[in-house]
Amino acid sequence: MIRGKSFRFYGISFNMLFSMLTNAFNSGYEIKLSCKPRIYRPLPTAMLLVLTAALAACASAPPPAPIYIAPEPAPIVEPIACEPEIDLGTESAMRKLALANEWHSEMRYESAFEAYESVLSEHASLLADAYALWGIIALRLDRDNPDYSREAAQTAIYVLDQRAKDALKTEAASEARLLWFSAQIMVEADVSKDKVVAENRELEAELAQRDEAIKRMRELTLGD
Repeated sequence: MIRGKSFRFYGISFNMLFSMLTNAFNSGYEIKLSCKPRIYRPLPTAMLLVLTAALAACASAPPPAPIYIAPEPAPIVEPIACEPEIDLGTESAMRKLALANEWHSEMRYESAFEAYESVLSEHASLLADAYALWGIIALRLDRDNPDYSREAAQTAIYVLDQRAKDALKTEAASEARLLWFSAQIMVEADVSKDKVVAENRELEAELAQRDEAIKRMRELTLGD
């Protein structure tokens, strides 16, 4: 007896196939006894061959299950810790510039000027120098500053123009040139302020003359 699932040959169970082959064998044997031996002799042999093939197919072992080999896990690569690049010189210059601007707004002109000069002496970057020169120009054009000087401001503008030219092939080129343009505008505004001051003085003089004339007319009228 064959264990496992029942064998089926073209949809026919093993028991049914065995029964059919047995009946055919018996039928062929009976025909062989009643007929001539030459015609019906191969029939039982063929049936035995079919039965033997069916039994061999039924008894053959099932194919082995495929073996699955899991791939080796990829090695875990830990990221390499990197330190951020910090330009200490530029950072120090920016802090000094911030302090200088604050001192200028507080009318601490000498402290602000010394901070700008310190940035220029360090030469941390072209852009830091440009901002320091711009701050000096703003200081020199401040009318409340005792050291007000348009000539000194124009000298600083010339140096700022040189710094902007040096920065043509760098990322700071456009920003340095923009600082130069704004410094030029400050100088032009200072010149315009002089014109306004001169016009105001003329108006004040005219008003004083008019008041003097009115005073004399009153004196003459009262004297009559």
